[in-house]
Amino acid sequence: MEEAQEQSIRRMSDTLASQVAAGEVVERPASVVKELVENSIDAGAHAVRVEIRRGGISLIRVTDDGSGMSPADAEMCLQRHATSKLLTVQDLFDIRHLGFRGEALPSIASVSQMSITTRRAKDVEGRRILCNGGETEPAQSAGCAPGTDISIANLFYNTPVRRKFLKSEETESGHVEHQVKLHALAYPEVRFTFVRDGQTVFDLSATTDLRRRIAGFIGQQEAETLMRIRPTEAPGVRVTGFLMPLSAARRNRKMQFFFLNGRPIEDSFVTRAVRDGYGGFPTGLHPALFLYLEVEPALVDVNVHPAKREVRFRRPAEITMAVMDAVAGTLAQHARGENECETPAPQEEAPPASTAPTPAASAAPPPAAPAPEKKPLVLRPLLQPVLAPQQKELHLPPSEPKHKEESAPAAQREPHTAPRPISPVPSPAPQEAPAPTAETDPALPHFRFLGMLHGRYALFENAEGMVMMSPRAARERIIFERLAATNKQPLISQRLLVPELIELDARDMGIAMEVKPQLERAGYAVSVFGRNTLRVEAVPAILPLKQAAPFLSELLGVFTSGGVRLNRARNPFEPFALQLAHRYAAQEDLAPWLASPLSLLADLLRCEIPYCTPNGRPTLLPFPLTEIERRFAAR
Repeated sequence: MEEAQEQSIRRMSDTLASQVAAGEVVERPASVVKELVENSIDAGAHAVRVEIRRGGISLIRVTDDGSGMSPADAEMCLQRHATSKLLTVQDLFDIRHLGFRGEALPSIASVSQMSITTRRAKDVEGRRILCNGGETEPAQSAGCAPGTDISIANLFYNTPVRRKFLKSEETESGHVEHQVKLHALAYPEVRFTFVRDGQTVFDLSATTDLRRRIAGFIGQQEAETLMRIRPTEAPGVRVTGFLMPLSAARRNRKMQFFFLNGRPIEDSFVTRAVRDGYGGFPTGLHPALFLYLEVEPALVDVNVHPAKREVRFRRPAEITMAVMDAVAGTLAQHARGENECETPAPQEEAPPASTAPTPAASAAPPPAAPAPEKKPLVLRPLLQPVLAPQQKELHLPPSEPKHKEESAPAAQREPHTAPRPISPVPSPAPQEAPAPTAETDPALPHFRFLGMLHGRYALFENAEGMVMMSPRAARERIIFERLAATNKQPLISQRLLVPELIELDARDMGIAMEVKPQLERAGYAVSVFGRNTLRVEAVPAILPLKQAAPFLSELLGVFTSGGVRLNRARNPFEPFALQLAHRYAAQEDLAPWLASPLSLLADLLRCEIPYCTPNGRPTLLPFPLTEIERRFAAR
């Protein structure tokens, strides 16, 4: 009798397979909201209501007034790979819906406690199905309005490892709000309501005016400055949308919204085409716009990313040229005064249809103005007068040293008593301040200042040879150690006479609340002022800034980008202090310190680790005399 062969390959159970698929589909609560809202839009809903609790971890509920499902479809929708949108292989190359894979609902149900209540308009009663961790209970009759109501409770309750990777409730709520915002911008003809922890965040009525929908998020005043993109058409491609003025440029791409056939996307080709359409853009700044692409489904592959955020164009050159022409032509029209910023009549808008992602124009587009033969010659005069104040507002490094006062005027700040400041003192003038010498300052052991190298590096002589110092790197080390020395006691603050307001993205607001303890320890006093507005009431006394709001916005942007994680550090304040010191030293006016380099060297040598910045860049480079003599020795 032959011995039974050992079998190591087995078929996964349906529940295990769904949980594996959930790892690709369900990254966080916002992923669940995305899948459910897409199903509602595909069902032809005219109103979608999204409610969450505790950032979506405790509850996610999406209600719509769409077509609903029959009792048989309601039971079939929880089966893997069950879909009503793909029948043949050819349908995969002609996708006109947001969802098509048939993995969303079973994958979500496998890691949560799901309840589905649905009814078609022609049915007398609806159907309710409960699913607990992938185990489906028998369906029951239910009384409900036409449409579908799906509730997701206790997300990742049976996969605690994945739950540990979630961020704070505020951060997750911000991501959910941003996801709903994307769908609301893609489908203005659908009413969207978002409720967070029992409070209505926004309730946007359906409209045929895309500008009005955008105004619901950026404000009416900003919406009035929008420049309507000149509709541009190419074979199988149409480009529409709005551009924001150059003064609204950001240091990140969070105000760039791209939609392809009603689907929010992220694409490097489109991003590069927008930048080229502007004729170039200052380094570190990104234009703000709302761009809507209508592309023939056969020319794009939306099945290249598990979350369908990225796409692949079959003819990317045509897409790139269409976007470039649309942006460049719009800017040229605006420069000639042909593009009006007044709100157009609703009938002029051509929103996408609610039953399919591909928008259909309801009115003929306005005649396109001929594109200029030499775009740089037309666009350059438009860029130059606007970029100068923008650079000043964003604290770009000045081209020449300035000897003006760096602290805020006394009328804007309350008087305070602070220890030795690490920022320049307004009076007396820096060049008149007596420079310390080796005899007067014990921190300078026989250092003699030699001069400046290209106005950027200070050269010193001591008994061992020559030392080169980077003033900006030195300031970064000094500021960091002053911040780190606060222990658990917050720094001394100076309260602003007129608090400054910062408008944040929903995701940024969650991060701001997460780092609020670190902000308070660093000397900031911030509070929530409205839905996504942060109120700055005080700033650190050691870091006087003319504009606290732009600096704090840039600082928060470091954490919202995901590059720095406070919750994984042994000391949550340390990475915050590192970023604060780096950002402030990068934009600080060094003219007062360059006028007194020995004083800066003395402060640096008092630090615990004076030879490098917190992230390892050198502050001092020694050149020993023996090494110099060896290099000049005759061979």
